[in-house]
Amino acid sequence: MRTLASAALALGIGLTPVLAQDAPPPRPRMGDRLPDREARFDRALNLTEAQKTSVKEIRGKHKAAIESRRAAAETAHKAFADAMKNPDAKAEDLKALHRAQADANLDLLLEHRAQRMEIRAILTPEQREKAARLMGRLEGMRMRHPGGGPR
Repeated sequence: MRTLASAALALGIGLTPVLAQDAPPPRPRMGDRLPDREARFDRALNLTEAQKTSVKEIRGKHKAAIESRRAAAETAHKAFADAMKNPDAKAEDLKALHRAQADANLDLLLEHRAQRMEIRAILTPEQREKAARLMGRLEGMRMRHPGGGPR
């Protein structure tokens, strides 16, 4: 018994430095990285001052709706994930939660799409082509890494 207690104490003392280390800072969420990405996108398209002003107004107009829809999507995702962990959850309840999650995600995607379409309308044909190439590259990154950009 004494050796067991000694081993536990030694193990505890040995792990103390590991447990005392600070956890790495959390990765910024996709929404937190948007201003820098938006600025790089605007520079890449070489927007005029008038276009920059219009784009800023469009983004401002959609900001509250995007944030609201993002929060709803996160809430729906959490509800579904929590239900999936519950062994007593019924299949029909899981299906309903999954549908709610999919609907919330689609609402967010449609709001982003509406914003993109409004921005696209103020671009020149050359800027539209370049934007399409840049967005294609971003879409490819999302397909490889569903949570967003490269890991």
